[in-house]
Amino acid sequence: MATYKPRGTSHCVLYPYRTETGEYKQQWETYETELEAVKRKAFIDYLQKSKNREELLNAVLEYKNGRAKERAELESARTRAETENVAVSAEEDNTDKTFREFAEKWLPIHAKKKLLSPNTYDGYVSSLNVHIYPYFGDRIMSTIRAEDIDNFLAHMSQKACTGSKSYKKSPDAMPLLSSGTIKKCYNILTAGFKAAKKWHYITEIPETTAPVERFKKRNAWAPDRVMDFLESLTDEPLLHLAVHIAFVCSLRAGEVVGIDIGTIDFRDRSFWIKQEVQRVSDESLRVIPKSEIMRVFPKQVPTAKSSLILKGPKTEGSVRKTYLTTPLLHEIKERIEQIGRDKDFFGSEYHDYGLLFCNPDGRPIEPKYFGSLFKDWQRKLKIDNQIEFQGLRKSGQMHKVRLTKNNYQLVAESGGHSPEVLMSNYNEALEAEKRTLSLLVETSFYPNSAAQESKPADDLAFILQSIQNNPEITKQLMQVLSVNAQ
Repeated sequence: MATYKPRGTSHCVLYPYRTETGEYKQQWETYETELEAVKRKAFIDYLQKSKNREELLNAVLEYKNGRAKERAELESARTRAETENVAVSAEEDNTDKTFREFAEKWLPIHAKKKLLSPNTYDGYVSSLNVHIYPYFGDRIMSTIRAEDIDNFLAHMSQKACTGSKSYKKSPDAMPLLSSGTIKKCYNILTAGFKAAKKWHYITEIPETTAPVERFKKRNAWAPDRVMDFLESLTDEPLLHLAVHIAFVCSLRAGEVVGIDIGTIDFRDRSFWIKQEVQRVSDESLRVIPKSEIMRVFPKQVPTAKSSLILKGPKTEGSVRKTYLTTPLLHEIKERIEQIGRDKDFFGSEYHDYGLLFCNPDGRPIEPKYFGSLFKDWQRKLKIDNQIEFQGLRKSGQMHKVRLTKNNYQLVAESGGHSPEVLMSNYNEALEAEKRTLSLLVETSFYPNSAAQESKPADDLAFILQSIQNNPEITKQLMQVLSVNAQ
Protein backbone atom coordinates (compact mmCIF):
# COMPACT_ATOMS: atom_id res chain seq x y z
CA MET A 1 0.00 0.00 0.00
CA ALA A 2 1.12 3.57 -0.65
CA THR A 3 2.02 5.88 2.23
CA TYR A 4 1.21 9.60 2.41
CA LYS A 5 3.78 11.70 4.25
CA PRO A 6 3.84 15.52 4.60
CA ARG A 7 7.36 16.95 4.50
CA GLY A 8 7.72 20.66 5.15
CA THR A 9 5.34 22.39 2.75
CA SER A 10 5.47 19.45 0.31
CA HIS A 11 3.28 16.33 0.25
CA CYS A 12 4.90 12.98 -0.51
CA VAL A 13 3.65 9.56 -1.58
CA LEU A 14 5.82 6.45 -1.04
CA TYR A 15 5.10 3.01 -2.45
CA PRO A 16 6.91 -0.15 -3.59
CA TYR A 17 6.95 -1.49 -7.15
CA ARG A 18 8.83 -3.99 -9.30
CA THR A 19 10.82 -3.21 -12.43
CA GLU A 20 10.52 -5.12 -15.71
CA THR A 21 13.26 -7.46 -14.49
CA GLY A 22 11.38 -8.12 -11.24
CA GLU A 23 13.70 -6.01 -9.08
CA TYR A 24 11.99 -4.59 -5.99
CA LYS A 25 12.26 -0.77 -5.61
CA GLN A 26 10.61 2.04 -3.67
CA GLN A 27 9.16 5.12 -5.36
CA TRP A 28 9.11 8.54 -3.70
CA GLU A 29 6.91 11.23 -5.29
CA THR A 30 6.43 14.85 -4.23
CA TYR A 31 3.38 17.05 -4.83
CA GLU A 32 2.60 20.67 -4.04
CA THR A 33 -0.83 20.11 -2.45
CA GLU A 34 -2.31 17.55 -0.10
CA LEU A 35 -5.19 16.92 -2.53
CA GLU A 36 -2.80 15.91 -5.33
CA ALA A 37 -0.94 13.55 -3.00
CA VAL A 38 -4.12 11.95 -1.64
CA LYS A 39 -5.48 11.39 -5.18
CA ARG A 40 -2.18 9.83 -6.23
CA LYS A 41 -2.16 7.56 -3.17
CA ALA A 42 -5.69 6.38 -3.94
CA PHE A 43 -4.73 5.63 -7.55
CA ILE A 44 -1.61 3.67 -6.52
CA ASP A 45 -3.61 1.76 -3.89
CA TYR A 46 -6.09 0.77 -6.62
CA LEU A 47 -3.32 -0.49 -8.93
CA GLN A 48 -1.70 -2.46 -6.10
CA LYS A 49 -4.99 -4.05 -5.03
CA SER A 50 -5.79 -5.05 -8.61
CA LYS A 51 -2.20 -6.44 -8.89
CA ASN A 52 -1.74 -4.60 -12.16
CA ARG A 53 2.07 -4.53 -12.18
CA GLU A 54 2.30 -3.24 -15.74
CA GLU A 55 0.06 -0.21 -15.10
CA LEU A 56 1.88 0.47 -11.83
CA LEU A 57 5.23 0.45 -13.63
CA ASN A 58 3.81 2.77 -16.31
CA ALA A 59 2.64 5.15 -13.57
CA VAL A 60 6.15 5.20 -12.10
CA LEU A 61 7.79 5.84 -15.48
CA GLU A 62 5.25 8.56 -16.31
CA TYR A 63 6.03 10.38 -13.06
CA LYS A 64 9.80 10.06 -13.57
CA ASN A 65 9.57 11.33 -17.16
CA GLY A 66 7.48 14.29 -16.01
CA ARG A 67 10.00 15.19 -13.32
CA ALA A 68 12.87 14.84 -15.79
CA LYS A 69 11.08 17.18 -18.16
CA GLU A 70 10.59 19.75 -15.37
CA ARG A 71 14.28 19.58 -14.46
CA ALA A 72 15.27 20.00 -18.11
CA GLU A 73 13.02 23.05 -18.43
CA LEU A 74 14.51 24.54 -15.25
CA GLU A 75 18.05 23.95 -16.47
CA SER A 76 17.12 25.49 -19.82
CA ALA A 77 15.74 28.54 -18.02
CA ARG A 78 18.94 28.89 -16.02
CA THR A 79 21.03 28.64 -19.18
CA ARG A 80 18.93 31.33 -20.82
CA ALA A 81 19.37 33.51 -17.74
CA GLU A 82 23.14 33.01 -17.93
CA THR A 83 23.30 34.31 -21.48
CA GLU A 84 20.47 36.85 -21.24
CA ASN A 85 21.39 40.36 -22.42
CA VAL A 86 24.99 39.28 -23.11
CA ALA A 87 25.99 40.65 -26.50
CA VAL A 88 29.30 38.82 -26.56
CA SER A 89 30.13 36.68 -29.56
CA ALA A 90 32.81 34.04 -29.66
CA GLU A 91 34.95 36.34 -31.78
CA GLU A 92 34.49 39.55 -29.74
CA ASP A 93 37.57 40.75 -27.86
CA ASN A 94 36.90 42.39 -24.45
CA THR A 95 40.47 42.39 -23.15
CA ASP A 96 40.54 46.20 -23.14
CA LYS A 97 37.54 46.57 -20.83
CA THR A 98 37.62 47.30 -17.10
CA PHE A 99 36.66 45.10 -14.19
CA ARG A 100 33.69 47.39 -13.47
CA GLU A 101 32.35 46.94 -17.01
CA PHE A 102 32.59 43.18 -16.63
CA ALA A 103 31.10 43.03 -13.12
CA GLU A 104 28.10 45.21 -13.97
CA LYS A 105 27.22 42.84 -16.82
CA TRP A 106 28.10 39.60 -14.99
CA LEU A 107 26.42 40.12 -11.60
CA PRO A 108 22.74 40.22 -12.75
CA ILE A 109 23.32 37.08 -14.85
CA HIS A 110 25.12 35.32 -11.99
CA ALA A 111 22.31 36.26 -9.58
CA LYS A 112 19.66 34.67 -11.81
CA LYS A 113 21.73 31.59 -12.53
CA LYS A 114 22.53 30.91 -8.87
CA LEU A 115 19.06 32.01 -7.65
CA LEU A 116 20.58 34.50 -5.22
CA SER A 117 18.21 35.97 -2.67
CA PRO A 118 17.63 39.75 -2.85
CA ASN A 119 19.52 40.18 0.42
CA THR A 120 22.52 38.24 -0.90
CA TYR A 121 22.48 40.27 -4.12
CA ASP A 122 22.55 43.49 -2.07
CA GLY A 123 25.57 42.11 -0.20
CA TYR A 124 27.39 41.56 -3.49
CA VAL A 125 26.61 45.11 -4.66
CA SER A 126 27.70 46.62 -1.34
CA SER A 127 31.04 44.75 -1.33
CA LEU A 128 31.71 45.79 -4.91
CA ASN A 129 30.90 49.47 -4.32
CA VAL A 130 32.64 49.85 -0.95
CA HIS A 131 35.72 47.64 -1.31
CA ILE A 132 36.34 46.15 -4.76
CA TYR A 133 35.53 48.96 -7.23
CA PRO A 134 37.76 51.54 -5.46
CA TYR A 135 40.70 49.14 -5.97
CA PHE A 136 39.93 47.25 -9.21
CA GLY A 137 36.98 49.15 -10.75
CA ASP A 138 38.95 51.13 -13.37
CA ARG A 139 41.59 48.47 -13.85
CA ILE A 140 41.70 46.72 -17.26
CA MET A 141 40.52 43.26 -16.30
CA SER A 142 42.94 41.40 -18.57
CA THR A 143 45.85 42.95 -16.65
CA ILE A 144 44.78 41.63 -13.23
CA ARG A 145 47.26 39.03 -12.02
CA ALA A 146 47.49 36.79 -8.96
CA GLU A 147 49.98 39.23 -7.39
CA ASP A 148 47.45 42.05 -7.74
CA ILE A 149 44.82 40.01 -5.90
CA ASP A 150 47.29 39.20 -3.10
CA ASN A 151 48.14 42.91 -2.84
CA PHE A 152 44.41 43.67 -2.64
CA LEU A 153 44.02 41.21 0.26
CA ALA A 154 46.99 42.81 2.04
CA HIS A 155 45.41 46.23 1.51
CA MET A 156 42.08 45.00 2.91
CA SER A 157 43.75 43.54 6.01
CA GLN A 158 44.93 47.06 6.94
CA LYS A 159 41.71 48.86 6.02
CA ALA A 160 39.64 50.43 8.81
CA CYS A 161 35.93 49.74 9.21
CA THR A 162 33.39 52.41 8.32
CA GLY A 163 29.87 53.04 9.55
CA SER A 164 28.62 52.24 13.05
CA LYS A 165 31.75 50.30 14.07
CA SER A 166 33.92 53.43 13.65
CA TYR A 167 31.36 55.98 14.87
CA LYS A 168 32.91 58.64 17.16
CA LYS A 169 36.24 56.78 17.29
CA SER A 170 39.65 58.27 16.67
CA PRO A 171 41.65 57.02 13.65
CA ASP A 172 43.90 55.00 15.94
CA ALA A 173 40.97 53.32 17.67
CA MET A 174 39.06 52.30 14.55
CA PRO A 175 38.79 48.51 14.15
CA LEU A 176 40.10 46.87 10.98
CA LEU A 177 37.97 44.87 8.57
CA SER A 178 37.13 41.39 9.81
CA SER A 179 38.54 38.28 8.16
CA GLY A 180 34.99 37.38 7.17
CA THR A 181 34.57 40.61 5.20
CA ILE A 182 37.92 40.09 3.45
CA LYS A 183 37.03 36.49 2.55
CA LYS A 184 33.65 37.60 1.20
CA CYS A 185 35.27 40.25 -1.03
CA TYR A 186 37.75 37.67 -2.32
CA ASN A 187 34.94 35.26 -3.19
CA ILE A 188 32.99 37.96 -5.06
CA LEU A 189 36.10 39.19 -6.89
CA THR A 190 37.08 35.73 -8.14
CA ALA A 191 33.60 34.25 -8.69
CA GLY A 192 33.30 35.75 -12.17
CA PHE A 193 36.73 34.83 -13.56
CA LYS A 194 35.42 31.68 -15.24
CA ALA A 195 32.73 33.67 -17.07
CA ALA A 196 35.28 36.42 -17.85
CA LYS A 197 37.44 33.91 -19.69
CA LYS A 198 34.44 32.60 -21.69
CA TRP A 199 33.48 36.16 -22.62
CA HIS A 200 37.07 37.05 -23.59
CA TYR A 201 37.71 39.64 -20.89
CA ILE A 202 40.75 37.65 -19.75
CA THR A 203 42.88 34.95 -21.34
CA GLU A 204 43.89 33.13 -18.15
CA ILE A 205 42.29 32.79 -14.71
CA PRO A 206 44.67 33.98 -11.95
CA GLU A 207 45.68 31.17 -9.61
CA THR A 208 45.19 32.48 -6.10
CA THR A 209 44.61 31.16 -2.60
CA ALA A 210 41.65 32.25 -0.53
CA PRO A 211 42.45 34.09 2.73
CA VAL A 212 41.87 32.39 6.06
CA GLU A 213 38.66 33.36 7.82
CA ARG A 214 38.60 33.44 11.61
CA PHE A 215 35.12 32.80 12.90
CA LYS A 216 33.95 34.85 15.85
CA LYS A 217 31.50 32.91 17.92
CA ARG A 218 28.24 34.59 18.78
CA ASN A 219 27.50 35.10 22.49
CA ALA A 220 24.66 33.18 24.10
CA TRP A 221 22.72 33.24 27.37
CA ALA A 222 21.82 30.51 29.81
CA PRO A 223 18.07 29.86 30.20
CA ASP A 224 17.90 31.59 33.59
CA ARG A 225 19.37 34.79 32.08
CA VAL A 226 16.73 34.73 29.32
CA MET A 227 14.00 34.27 31.93
CA ASP A 228 15.34 37.15 34.04
CA PHE A 229 15.33 39.38 30.96
CA LEU A 230 11.75 38.41 30.09
CA GLU A 231 10.60 39.23 33.61
CA SER A 232 12.05 42.74 33.22
CA LEU A 233 9.99 43.49 30.08
CA THR A 234 6.80 44.49 31.84
CA ASP A 235 6.19 47.53 29.62
CA GLU A 236 7.20 46.00 26.27
CA PRO A 237 4.69 43.25 25.41
CA LEU A 238 5.71 43.03 21.74
CA LEU A 239 9.44 42.76 22.50
CA HIS A 240 8.61 40.27 25.29
CA LEU A 241 6.81 38.01 22.81
CA ALA A 242 9.59 38.41 20.24
CA VAL A 243 12.32 37.43 22.73
CA HIS A 244 10.17 34.62 24.16
CA ILE A 245 9.39 33.04 20.79
CA ALA A 246 12.93 33.54 19.41
CA PHE A 247 14.39 31.58 22.34
CA VAL A 248 11.79 28.82 22.67
CA CYS A 249 11.42 28.21 18.92
CA SER A 250 15.01 29.12 17.91
CA LEU A 251 13.98 31.67 15.27
CA ARG A 252 15.94 34.19 13.23
CA ALA A 253 14.81 37.83 13.46
CA GLY A 254 13.36 37.76 9.93
CA GLU A 255 11.43 34.58 10.77
CA VAL A 256 10.01 36.16 13.93
CA VAL A 257 8.52 39.18 12.14
CA GLY A 258 7.35 36.95 9.28
CA ILE A 259 5.18 34.57 11.37
CA ASP A 260 1.85 33.99 9.62
CA ILE A 261 -1.10 33.88 12.03
CA GLY A 262 -2.87 31.52 9.61
CA THR A 263 -0.27 28.78 10.24
CA ILE A 264 -0.82 28.77 14.04
CA ASP A 265 -2.73 25.65 15.18
CA PHE A 266 -3.83 26.12 18.79
CA ARG A 267 -5.13 22.56 19.12
CA ASP A 268 -1.85 21.11 17.84
CA ARG A 269 0.11 23.81 19.75
CA SER A 270 2.24 24.45 16.68
CA PHE A 271 2.88 26.76 13.73
CA TRP A 272 4.83 26.69 10.47
CA ILE A 273 7.95 28.69 9.62
CA LYS A 274 7.67 29.22 5.87
CA GLN A 275 8.41 32.90 5.30
CA GLU A 276 10.54 35.78 6.56
CA VAL A 277 10.66 39.57 6.22
CA GLN A 278 13.72 41.32 4.75
CA ARG A 279 14.62 44.82 3.61
CA VAL A 280 16.19 44.81 0.15
CA SER A 281 17.15 47.39 -2.45
CA ASP A 282 14.99 48.29 -5.42
CA GLU A 283 17.89 47.25 -7.67
CA SER A 284 17.79 43.69 -6.35
CA LEU A 285 14.02 43.57 -6.95
CA ARG A 286 14.60 44.46 -10.59
CA VAL A 287 17.19 41.69 -11.01
CA ILE A 288 15.97 38.80 -8.85
CA PRO A 289 13.15 36.71 -10.44
CA LYS A 290 9.73 37.56 -9.03
CA SER A 291 9.15 33.86 -8.28
CA GLU A 292 11.64 34.15 -5.41
CA ILE A 293 9.57 36.88 -3.68
CA MET A 294 6.17 36.29 -2.07
CA ARG A 295 5.20 39.93 -1.47
CA VAL A 296 6.64 43.43 -1.77
CA PHE A 297 5.16 45.67 0.92
CA PRO A 298 4.19 49.26 0.00
CA LYS A 299 6.83 51.88 0.81
CA GLN A 300 6.16 54.26 3.68
CA VAL A 301 8.50 56.84 2.12
CA PRO A 302 7.92 57.08 -1.66
CA THR A 303 11.50 58.22 -2.33
CA ALA A 304 13.06 55.30 -0.44
CA LYS A 305 15.47 53.14 -2.44
CA SER A 306 14.58 49.93 -0.63
CA SER A 307 11.47 47.95 0.34
CA LEU A 308 10.39 45.37 2.88
CA ILE A 309 9.61 42.03 1.25
CA LEU A 310 8.17 38.67 2.28
CA LYS A 311 10.13 35.70 0.99
CA GLY A 312 10.77 32.06 1.74
CA PRO A 313 13.14 31.12 4.60
CA LYS A 314 16.92 31.16 4.28
CA THR A 315 17.20 27.53 3.09
CA GLU A 316 14.84 24.72 2.13
CA GLY A 317 15.61 23.06 5.46
CA SER A 318 14.44 26.20 7.25
CA VAL A 319 10.82 25.42 6.29
CA ARG A 320 9.67 23.63 9.40
CA LYS A 321 6.91 23.00 11.90
CA THR A 322 7.68 24.15 15.43
CA TYR A 323 5.83 23.54 18.68
CA LEU A 324 4.80 25.98 21.40
CA THR A 325 5.02 25.88 25.19
CA THR A 326 1.88 26.60 27.21
CA PRO A 327 3.02 30.08 28.45
CA LEU A 328 4.04 31.02 24.91
CA LEU A 329 0.70 29.80 23.56
CA HIS A 330 -1.17 32.05 26.04
CA GLU A 331 1.01 35.02 25.10
CA ILE A 332 0.31 34.50 21.40
CA LYS A 333 -3.44 34.40 22.09
CA GLU A 334 -3.15 37.71 23.94
CA ARG A 335 -1.25 39.18 20.99
CA ILE A 336 -3.95 38.05 18.52
CA GLU A 337 -6.61 39.62 20.76
CA GLN A 338 -4.63 42.90 20.65
CA ILE A 339 -4.49 42.69 16.86
CA GLY A 340 -8.29 42.34 16.86
CA ARG A 341 -8.61 45.52 18.93
CA ASP A 342 -6.21 47.33 16.55
CA LYS A 343 -8.35 46.26 13.57
CA ASP A 344 -11.46 47.68 15.24
CA PHE A 345 -9.68 50.95 16.00
CA PHE A 346 -8.14 51.53 12.55
CA GLY A 347 -11.03 50.09 10.57
CA SER A 348 -10.51 50.43 6.82
CA GLU A 349 -7.07 51.97 7.39
CA TYR A 350 -5.76 48.70 8.85
CA HIS A 351 -3.34 46.82 6.56
CA ASP A 352 -4.06 43.13 7.12
CA TYR A 353 -1.13 41.01 5.96
CA GLY A 354 -1.83 38.21 8.44
CA LEU A 355 1.36 38.87 10.43
CA LEU A 356 1.64 38.10 14.15
CA PHE A 357 4.24 40.85 14.59
CA CYS A 358 3.16 44.12 13.02
CA ASN A 359 2.66 47.81 13.73
CA PRO A 360 -0.67 48.88 15.28
CA ASP A 361 -2.04 49.60 11.78
CA GLY A 362 -0.93 46.19 10.48
CA ARG A 363 2.16 47.33 8.56
CA PRO A 364 5.13 44.91 8.79
CA ILE A 365 7.95 45.42 11.28
CA GLU A 366 11.53 45.57 10.06
CA PRO A 367 13.70 42.79 11.55
CA LYS A 368 16.31 45.31 12.70
CA TYR A 369 13.71 47.00 14.91
CA PHE A 370 13.71 44.22 17.49
CA GLY A 371 17.50 43.98 17.30
CA SER A 372 17.88 47.66 18.22
CA LEU A 373 15.20 47.53 20.91
CA PHE A 374 16.73 44.38 22.37
CA LYS A 375 20.15 46.07 22.65
CA ASP A 376 18.61 49.22 24.17
CA TRP A 377 16.98 47.19 26.94
CA GLN A 378 20.22 45.36 27.69
CA ARG A 379 22.01 48.69 28.09
CA LYS A 380 19.13 49.98 30.22
CA LEU A 381 19.38 46.95 32.52
CA LYS A 382 23.22 47.23 32.54
CA ILE A 383 23.70 43.61 31.47
CA ASP A 384 27.38 42.64 31.25
CA ASN A 385 27.28 39.72 28.79
CA GLN A 386 25.19 41.39 26.09
CA ILE A 387 24.06 39.42 23.03
CA GLU A 388 22.51 40.19 19.66
CA PHE A 389 18.92 39.24 18.89
CA GLN A 390 20.30 36.34 16.81
CA GLY A 391 22.00 35.18 20.01
CA LEU A 392 18.58 34.19 21.35
CA ARG A 393 18.34 31.58 18.59
CA LYS A 394 21.76 30.23 19.58
CA SER A 395 20.80 30.27 23.26
CA GLY A 396 17.66 28.25 22.52
CA GLN A 397 19.50 25.70 20.39
CA MET A 398 22.26 25.21 22.97
CA HIS A 399 19.66 24.68 25.70
CA LYS A 400 17.90 22.07 23.58
CA VAL A 401 21.17 20.27 22.89
CA ARG A 402 21.64 19.86 26.64
CA LEU A 403 18.04 18.84 27.27
CA THR A 404 18.22 16.11 24.62
CA LYS A 405 21.63 14.81 25.77
CA ASN A 406 23.34 15.92 22.53
CA ASN A 407 20.67 14.72 20.08
CA TYR A 408 21.95 17.01 17.31
CA GLN A 409 19.70 15.56 14.61
CA LEU A 410 16.51 16.34 16.57
CA VAL A 411 17.62 19.83 17.63
CA ALA A 412 18.89 20.67 14.13
CA GLU A 413 15.59 19.75 12.46
CA SER A 414 13.55 21.68 15.03
CA GLY A 415 15.64 24.81 14.43
CA GLY A 416 16.08 24.63 10.66
CA HIS A 417 19.81 23.81 10.87
CA SER A 418 21.92 21.04 9.43
CA PRO A 419 23.44 18.81 12.15
CA GLU A 420 26.92 19.76 10.89
CA VAL A 421 26.31 23.50 11.35
CA LEU A 422 24.75 22.90 14.76
CA MET A 423 27.72 20.87 15.97
CA SER A 424 30.33 23.32 14.67
CA ASN A 425 28.71 26.62 15.71
CA TYR A 426 26.58 25.70 18.74
CA ASN A 427 28.73 23.10 20.48
CA GLU A 428 30.31 25.16 23.24
CA ALA A 429 30.11 25.57 26.99
CA LEU A 430 28.65 28.56 28.80
CA GLU A 431 30.67 30.42 31.43
CA ALA A 432 28.42 29.15 34.23
CA GLU A 433 29.09 25.58 33.12
CA LYS A 434 32.85 26.17 33.08
CA ARG A 435 32.59 27.60 36.59
CA THR A 436 30.62 24.55 37.71
CA LEU A 437 33.26 22.24 36.26
CA SER A 438 35.95 24.11 38.19
CA LEU A 439 34.00 23.57 41.44
CA LEU A 440 33.63 19.88 40.62
CA VAL A 441 37.37 19.58 40.09
CA GLU A 442 38.06 21.39 43.37
CA THR A 443 35.73 19.23 45.45
CA SER A 444 36.98 16.00 43.87
CA PHE A 445 40.71 16.70 43.57
CA TYR A 446 41.54 18.33 46.92
CA PRO A 447 40.85 16.04 49.91
CA ASN A 448 40.39 18.84 52.47
CA SER A 449 39.09 21.60 50.24
CA ALA A 450 37.77 24.64 52.11
CA ALA A 451 35.28 25.13 49.29
CA GLN A 452 34.04 21.59 49.81
CA GLU A 453 33.37 22.24 53.51
CA SER A 454 31.71 25.61 52.95
CA LYS A 455 29.49 24.61 50.01
CA PRO A 456 25.85 25.01 51.00
CA ALA A 457 23.33 22.38 49.98
CA ASP A 458 21.72 24.53 47.31
CA ASP A 459 25.10 25.00 45.52
CA LEU A 460 25.70 21.26 45.56
CA ALA A 461 22.23 20.76 44.15
CA PHE A 462 23.09 23.25 41.41
CA ILE A 463 26.22 21.26 40.57
CA LEU A 464 24.25 18.02 40.35
CA GLN A 465 21.67 19.67 38.13
CA SER A 466 24.40 21.02 35.86
CA ILE A 467 25.83 17.50 35.51
CA GLN A 468 22.43 16.17 34.50
CA ASN A 469 21.83 18.95 31.96
CA ASN A 470 25.24 18.78 30.29
CA PRO A 471 26.74 15.35 29.48
CA GLU A 472 30.04 17.02 28.53
CA ILE A 473 30.60 18.08 32.15
CA THR A 474 30.01 14.47 33.23
CA LYS A 475 32.61 13.22 30.75
CA GLN A 476 35.17 15.79 31.89
CA LEU A 477 34.49 15.02 35.55
CA MET A 478 34.97 11.29 34.95
CA GLN A 479 38.31 12.04 33.30
CA VAL A 480 39.38 14.09 36.33
CA LEU A 481 38.29 11.39 38.78
CA SER A 482 40.04 8.71 36.71
CA VAL A 483 43.36 10.61 36.83
CA ASN A 484 42.92 11.28 40.55
CA ALA A 485 42.34 7.61 41.30
CA GLN A 486 45.64 6.52 39.71
